Amino acid sequence: MNYYIGVDIGATKIAAGLILGDKIIKKIERKTDAKKSKAFVLSNIISAIAEVYSPKIKGIGIGIAGQINRKKGLVVSSPNFGKNFRNVELKKIIQRQFKKSTAVENDARCFTLGEAIYGQAKNYKQIAGLTLGTGVGGGLIINKKIYRGKDGLAGELGHMTIKAGGLTCSCGQKGHLEIYASGTAMVKLYQQLTGQKKDAFFVEKKFLKKDKNAIKVWQTMVEALATGLANIINIFNPEIIVLGGGLSRVNSLINPAIKLARKKAAYPKLSQTKIVISKLKSDAALLGAAALLAT
Repeated sequence: MNYYIGVDIGATKIAAGLILGDKIIKKIERKTDAKKSKAFVLSNIISAIAEVYSPKIKGIGIGIAGQINRKKGLVVSSPNFGKNFRNVELKKIIQRQFKKSTAVENDARCFTLGEAIYGQAKNYKQIAGLTLGTGVGGGLIINKKIYRGKDGLAGELGHMTIKAGGLTCSCGQKGHLEIYASGTAMVKLYQQLTGQKKDAFFVEKKFLKKDKNAIKVWQTMVEALATGLANIINIFNPEIIVLGGGLSRVNSLINPAIKLARKKAAYPKLSQTKIVISKLKSDAALLGAAALLAT
């Protein structure tokens, strides 16, 4: 069994882990500083990898949100970074620095791969993953391999249209799942109703106190997530859907959405699709990133 490094680059933090099989031997986290210069962010990424580096590793796998050119290891664009972090040759930069094979992939696909190999979906062959956080990411796995489509962009489940002419998503298009079923959505929907820009934690607290506007936000998000889950079920007919990200732990949102999604399924058989919450949590993306080279 070989050692690998897995890296998960998020909007606020970079996680890096030294990994042997399904075990994370050493793990660190540091700030991303996404709003700073490209050079500063790259320095943070390199520093995070260096902290868990071992000469025994066979390679480095990296997950990052956004559009990735997997073959070139290029970060074409990412919603978490500014315009100065586009067409970044991340694979080449990391390989040059550490002299190890490197792979770069979308972070939600890494999450889904981690769950497919080591997590809730390890006993299944046809898997969909959905990450519910600041945005909504997705991934599709068939026989333990990421399904990427013609241009390597398959699995953008957060960018399915669920409401024609709806709110504008981070990608610039309207009515996507991401803008109705994410942390960002919670903030925007509440602001739309009240004129107040509050964070997601505030809105959740208001919901628990039965605030009428927060309840309306919840109803909108439950309906949106249920529609998104039903679309995944109806179109892909996966054996299992694994949910991850911070919002996947919000039972008052997730449980009614799953229940409603089953009602929206096109056929009775589809309504039986298994929908589960990740047990690997944030480690799924790290393990999946390492598995980019290990599988």
